[in-house]
Amino acid sequence: MITTDEAEAMVHTMCAAADAHDATAFASYFSEDAYFRFGNGDPLTGRAAVAEATAATVSATYPIRHRVDQIAVVGRQLFCRFTIQATTPDGEVLDLPCVTVIGMEDGLIVDYRVHMDISPALIG
Repeated sequence: MITTDEAEAMVHTMCAAADAHDATAFASYFSEDAYFRFGNGDPLTGRAAVAEATAATVSATYPIRHRVDQIAVVGRQLFCRFTIQATTPDGEVLDLPCVTVIGMEDGLIVDYRVHMDISPALIG
């Protein structure tokens, strides 16, 4: 079981990796056969798929920064509430709400579900 302190440290480090466009570091928290689903997108399976999808997402969005608003640990699940801040080329800052539910097992993420509409932050 993960403690609140461990969960907070993990989530902040993962967010920093995503914000730095380090998809490999982000994906290193996932099990080899993890389930991953972003919004209503197709589900993905596996650490490699998570890394690939993360790299594609950060390259298709305006620069983003995760602000961690709340983390709750319930058994082996983390419930995380974020504000995703995206800055458009004209300097507008978009504050987008996001909730992620994370299932943990043996210190790794086995189930990761992002509930968010990322479309306002997409380039183009």
